[in-house]
Amino acid sequence: MYSKKSKFYEKMSNRVSTAISSIELFISGLLVMAVVINSFFFVVSMFRDITQLKELINYSSFQHYLSYLLLLIIALELAIMLIRHKPNNVVDVMTLAIARKMLIYNTEAYELLIGVVTIGLLFAIKTYILKESPVTGHTHDSVLEESEK
Repeated sequence: MYSKKSKFYEKMSNRVSTAISSIELFISGLLVMAVVINSFFFVVSMFRDITQLKELINYSSFQHYLSYLLLLIIALELAIMLIRHKPNNVVDVMTLAIARKMLIYNTEAYELLIGVVTIGLLFAIKTYILKESPVTGHTHDSVLEESEK
């Protein structure tokens, strides 16, 4: 009796896991499509009117465009994080989000210091705790997983 029950739970667990992975892939695809479409419209709107290119000289306009572009980059990193379930991807998204906040929003000196310390901690976590290889960009665990395949 126990064997039938555990096989049933194992099958259901696999099906639920597959369904969740499929939903994550679908959402990641939607996210990437949204970034591509927004990027296209961003470029078209920038070159459609030459006066908008001149606005890039203005600090507040440049800050607005930079904020938008960094948001698109964070969205792409989020899509990667949904597809590949690795701790390095989470650290990358967190690093980009903190960097965006530091670059875009006017912050006090102590907020800037907290951001710098946080990015340093994230870098230390990625380098020493997750042990990312500087040559390949893979963690040592993922290198072992790929060599086993």
